[in-house]
Amino acid sequence: MVGLVFPGTAPSYYHDIVEYLKFNQYARKRYDQASEILGYSMMDAFAEAKEEDSEVLETAFFINTIALLDLYYQKYNYQPDVTIGPSFGGMATSVQVQSLTFEETLWLTHESSKFSKNWYKRLGNYQTLLIYNLLLEDIKILIAEYKNRGIDFEIVGYMDKIICVCGDIEHINELKRYLNHKRKCFAVDTLNYPMHSKILKPLKIELEKEVYSKVDFKELKNPVISDVDGTLITDKDAFKQTLLNGVYQPVRWDLVVNMMRKLELEDVYVIGPKNIFAQLLKNQFNTINISPENSKYLIRKEKV
Repeated sequence: MVGLVFPGTAPSYYHDIVEYLKFNQYARKRYDQASEILGYSMMDAFAEAKEEDSEVLETAFFINTIALLDLYYQKYNYQPDVTIGPSFGGMATSVQVQSLTFEETLWLTHESSKFSKNWYKRLGNYQTLLIYNLLLEDIKILIAEYKNRGIDFEIVGYMDKIICVCGDIEHINELKRYLNHKRKCFAVDTLNYPMHSKILKPLKIELEKEVYSKVDFKELKNPVISDVDGTLITDKDAFKQTLLNGVYQPVRWDLVVNMMRKLELEDVYVIGPKNIFAQLLKNQFNTINISPENSKYLIRKEKV
């Protein structure tokens, strides 16, 4: 059996992948499509985007992922048996399983990001910290110690050696200082917004009403493994709900991997920019990475 994995979004800027954007015909085609749909040049907007322009950065991440999916189909021409789209990877999954079209998902990505950005501004100063090489048991003990001091942290993602923790900025900074003095573990990245946190449940409800209700999900071409509970999804309504539930429920990568093992996946293609999932999976499955960095090589081989 073959699986496809689409990574969740990570900070990714134009200058990181400018060579990919210049030579990759799949990317240029998708950016042209996106520009026509949105009514402005996505390539220019991406080139000028700053951290606060989340609707541009997330939309560009989605476009880049779909362009790499185009390359996958051109090179391998194989329909996967199952698809995994943890966190923001669910958007690319929507296109691959043909539950939504590229046009519909582009609009959904752009509008969801704008809606969420405005919601985050009202929420206040929350951040999400990505921690590498700290055991789940250890972070639970640490969070309990902070809880006794009246400080709340929430585990919002668990991906093998990476744990995601959400909290207010002041205490996230305190936690980072503590980790800097702890051996063998460190903070990988800090996102300036809460992610997969229970405080976002009202946002999920509003997104469902104001944004998701405007697109029509269709039946899935192949099953999807939910990143929320690790179950196998074949129904369009269940798929839509798992995307929405991911807004406020933690990513359970451990449960995803358990299902991948249960299905006895042989080959896993990891498709997308700036992702850690190829590294997380390479010791457990035969993993083929398709990224901006190696796409030029793949296209050259395709032309030989």
